[in-house]
Amino acid sequence: MSTPLTQVYSIYIQAPAQKVWEGITQSEHTSRWGYGGDVEFEPTPGGVYRNLSTPEMKEMGMGDVAIEGRVVEVDPPHRLVLDWTPTWRPGIAPTRVTWELTEYPSGLTRVVLTHDVSAAPELAEEISGGGDPAQGGGGWLWSLSGLKTLLETGRSMDEPAA
Repeated sequence: MSTPLTQVYSIYIQAPAQKVWEGITQSEHTSRWGYGGDVEFEPTPGGVYRNLSTPEMKEMGMGDVAIEGRVVEVDPPHRLVLDWTPTWRPGIAPTRVTWELTEYPSGLTRVVLTHDVSAAPELAEEISGGGDPAQGGGGWLWSLSGLKTLLETGRSMDEPAA
């Protein structure tokens, strides 16, 4: 069975859409979910989106930037579309990541992340995850689980429960 070139992930987070948006776009949050790292984000079409490497990533030989991107579309706190390029894959074509947030009256937010890797099909299996997250194999499933845990509990997924 082959890995799809357009992958769609959907979760619900018990937090308002604005808080989820901040979780995706502000370093105080991005450094605590997924693979960590601060973010540089210019919230305008054509603006820069970069996830910076953590010290652990640098120890593994990565440069200062883990993900390079461009903002394609931005509608805070509802939609963010990015051209997304992992720097650990030199020469790879940019792929498209779309975040869609829908807040319900209860304060619950549905998060739909769509990653279209048609321009770089060699990324499909890697971003789908399922491997050991400590070895970089968690993909979007790991990252979204981390975002949910952080926003609902205030702690990162790898911090022990109190």
